[in-house]
Amino acid sequence: MLVACNTGPLISAFQSQSVPLLLGLFEEIHVPASVVAELQDHGWGDEFASAQQFVCLELTIAEQRRAKRIVAKIAKLSGDGSPAALHHGEADAIVLAQRTKPAYDLLLLDELAARSVAQSLGLVITGFPGVLLLAVEQGQLKPDDVRRRLETCRQQGTHYGIKFIQSVCAEAQSRWRQP
Repeated sequence: MLVACNTGPLISAFQSQSVPLLLGLFEEIHVPASVVAELQDHGWGDEFASAQQFVCLELTIAEQRRAKRIVAKIAKLSGDGSPAALHHGEADAIVLAQRTKPAYDLLLLDELAARSVAQSLGLVITGFPGVLLLAVEQGQLKPDDVRRRLETCRQQGTHYGIKFIQSVCAEAQSRWRQP
């Protein structure tokens, strides 16, 4: 499975030592250069560079123009007054996922406003919690592992609320097929 990815799901994977899980689930994980820059700013550049399945791609000029329009949509939808510049990685990942060559199976994206824009464009998306649920379905994680990983991310500053974690864990329990 080939996926495009934004910063958030990768940071969560790094925080919770879930990168091997991601690399086991996906053939390659493509990220735009803006996401690599964000990862470096957050201190995860070396970890990103060490995995061969992570591939950094540049956007074309036309794609950069489309991304600027998407940035404005995300900023407007977020409604939190955050500067549009905070949404470049998300917009770039959305534009990358729209490419037809190669065709992406999935876009990994956590932020709600960006997810809304991506869905309106017909993209298939999930976030880091969805990746964990996929791993549960495939028997690679147990429901308790999901809780532990999400709690680890929350403790390190990722905005996963307690009720959200509980709902993801309930979903993991419903998808769990004991061997």
